[in-house]
Amino acid sequence: MPKPRIRAFAAMALLALANAPAGDDFETLVAAERRFAADATTLGITPAFRAHVSPDGLLISPAPRPAAPELARQTDAPGARLEWQPEAAGIARSGDPGFTTGPYVMRRGDRVSHGQFFTIWHRGKDGDWRWLIDSGSPPLAAGEVAMPAQVARLGDPGAPAHSEDLAAVEQRLDADISALAGFLAADGRVLRAGAPPAIGEAGVALAARGPKGAGKRLGGGRSSAGDLAYSYGQVEDGGVRIGHYVRVWHHGAAGWRLLVDQFAPTPRRP
Repeated sequence: MPKPRIRAFAAMALLALANAPAGDDFETLVAAERRFAADATTLGITPAFRAHVSPDGLLISPAPRPAAPELARQTDAPGARLEWQPEAAGIARSGDPGFTTGPYVMRRGDRVSHGQFFTIWHRGKDGDWRWLIDSGSPPLAAGEVAMPAQVARLGDPGAPAHSEDLAAVEQRLDADISALAGFLAADGRVLRAGAPPAIGEAGVALAARGPKGAGKRLGGGRSSAGDLAYSYGQVEDGGVRIGHYVRVWHHGAAGWRLLVDQFAPTPRRP
């Protein structure tokens, strides 16, 4: 076989590998979340958060703020226990960034609350995953959530469509954060206070019943492969800040679609 053809086949093989789903990387992401959860049990909640945070990590609730100085001041309440497990996750084709979401249980003595966590992950040059954004939904109004044994992988594996820039898409959604029709993926999840996660059309309906307001992007990032992006921002209603959002976008066969849309309301002052 002529050498030019050998080089051509080699180039095609490398391109296929570059565009292949990061199956092994997905498993390492899930494993990182599970180690994080295990450390919260053995080391304590705050020590576990310190051990797994990225240097530029952010805490979202009640507003985006650097995680490191906040965690340095925090201590666990006596008897507090926090348990969680991933239920759904996704990762860029380039192997970074990724995200996880699932149920949590907080116990403080006889008080037990259940909710949904949402974490954006970044993998450093050392190959270790560290959480970049920690957010989630306030406790459910009632009921319990079982810890999942399996993790669903979110994201359309189809070839990316040629579509408009993500900034333009997100600006349209920011006009009314409650109108997710046409933005949410079929397997996309909507996280709102007091309710379990809703998927697809049920998520669109849940958002429509929830808070309405205008969003303003404050920051975010995108994978080197250009297929996965995350963003966070504040939400205002009539000029008054009512909360913050965290989103994960995926660029697939349908263009840019939301895989997770989470709204964290501003806590009420006592």
